[in-house]
Amino acid sequence: MTTGPATAAEALTGLARIRPAGWLATPMPTDPAALLVRARRTLAADHPGMNGRVSVISARYTAAVFAVHRQPPQGTLALKLHADAAAYAGETLAYALLAGTTPVARLHAEAEESLSLLLEYLPEPADWSGPKMPTVLAERVAAVHTASLRLPAEAAEAMADYTLAALLEAPAPAWIADPAAYGEVLAAHADAYGSGLVPLGHLDLKPEHLRRRPDGEAVLLDVESVRPDVTGLIDLVTLPAVLRQAGHELGPDRVLGLYLDATAARGGNWTADSLKTALRAYAAATGLESLHGLDR
Repeated sequence: MTTGPATAAEALTGLARIRPAGWLATPMPTDPAALLVRARRTLAADHPGMNGRVSVISARYTAAVFAVHRQPPQGTLALKLHADAAAYAGETLAYALLAGTTPVARLHAEAEESLSLLLEYLPEPADWSGPKMPTVLAERVAAVHTASLRLPAEAAEAMADYTLAALLEAPAPAWIADPAAYGEVLAAHADAYGSGLVPLGHLDLKPEHLRRRPDGEAVLLDVESVRPDVTGLIDLVTLPAVLRQAGHELGPDRVLGLYLDATAARGGNWTADSLKTALRAYAAATGLESLHGLDR
């Protein structure tokens, strides 16, 4: 019988709210007909020439995703509409950091007026049956966490306000429960990566968010929740539950080892002890109730 959390949400029980309840003043509509009208108007106004049948892929109060079925040989694209300007800005920032350095869906176009993104359409789920898939997921997650280490100099300079060096000098975010512990988390990351890292984290990790390109490459979907002040530890805490959902029951030591290997291959300098210490500080900083054995 499994005793670990069954989902990423369960793994994060007790975590302080990054956004307060009722933060979104104007949620995305839920009526399918209204959503399709909004999508078609967005395409006509902000993405001229993007013609084709439109269908709803998913809709929630924060965003809606559509498929734009263009005629061959153009192929289908995904249209994403945000309900919140800050969330849109965060996702475009994430793509600016991750494009070309990390296996994520490709961004084709964006439009601030409509808070819309045109993205690579990836309908095929990753095949989770293979024994190497836990390693693949750990590698994809580590690639996001270390993406800023691979930025060109000009792009890195533009991100200076989001680096560990800047965060260590700034007040802790309002949602942090223990600012001193948060400082320990940032300092541990600076030891592991250097103070120039932008500490990206807070992926919406689910088995269905790992997709497969036609060439077989596994790609992460949905980076809208990624933030430069959360750090990647939040994703490490959820990794065992996500793997469990996908049919891979791995102990915390094994998951920790996969993450250590994946980050080391991308410039990280964690040890098992330093990563466990950082995890404990992260739990204290955020109110997280349990690390589910990752710190033992």
